[in-house]
Amino acid sequence: MTDFAIWGPIARGDLPGLSDRVCALLRGSGGEVACCDVTGIAPDAVTVDALARLQLAAARLGCQVRLRNASAELQQLVALMGLSDVLSDHTHQGGRMATNRKLFVNIPVADLDRAVEFFTTLGFSFDPRFTDETATCMLVGEDAYFMLITTAKFADFAKKDLADPKAQTAAMFALTAETREEVDSFIDIALGAGGTLAAEPMDLGFMVGRSFYDLDGHHWEIFWLDPSAKEQ
Repeated sequence: MTDFAIWGPIARGDLPGLSDRVCALLRGSGGEVACCDVTGIAPDAVTVDALARLQLAAARLGCQVRLRNASAELQQLVALMGLSDVLSDHTHQGGRMATNRKLFVNIPVADLDRAVEFFTTLGFSFDPRFTDETATCMLVGEDAYFMLITTAKFADFAKKDLADPKAQTAAMFALTAETREEVDSFIDIALGAGGTLAAEPMDLGFMVGRSFYDLDGHHWEIFWLDPSAKEQ
């Protein structure tokens, strides 16, 4: 096992040199796992970009990078960006995943600025700490987040070929509404902002729902469930 440390702050201009130095270290070690101490490293998009580059470079050398002493914020951001495999086993509790999980969903977008404008119109907000020219973190709920990532950056993280959401359905994202009226108003706003209808409205009496495609073709649904139905 090879041990090394990264000291912050990390600037985007540091990334090529950092990757080259770590690759040289890994070539000389011949180990299969490299533990990277990231004590005090800022949890931002540049840091995650650096870790993604290191993991990719290490994989080409038949090695894996594992983080040591990552802050809770950095662990959260790493998971958000789809890089959970760099997290050390020590980030789990007692060999099992912690139960207070948060949901992070990563989706590719062709035009990040247009996507942000679209979802802002729908009432969503974004975390500037996890935003740069290639990605942004959209707050969907108290423990639910969507990472909107440019298609090129998303392709760097993906292990398989990317599906075209305008031609294929890979997932459907469902959100709850507080009232029946909110279902209709939400869809009206989505359509007015450039979205398109995905299916006919659903009305089961105790539950109503409608759906739309966003600017990139991702399928979204919003539904309302009668609170009294939950008690039956």
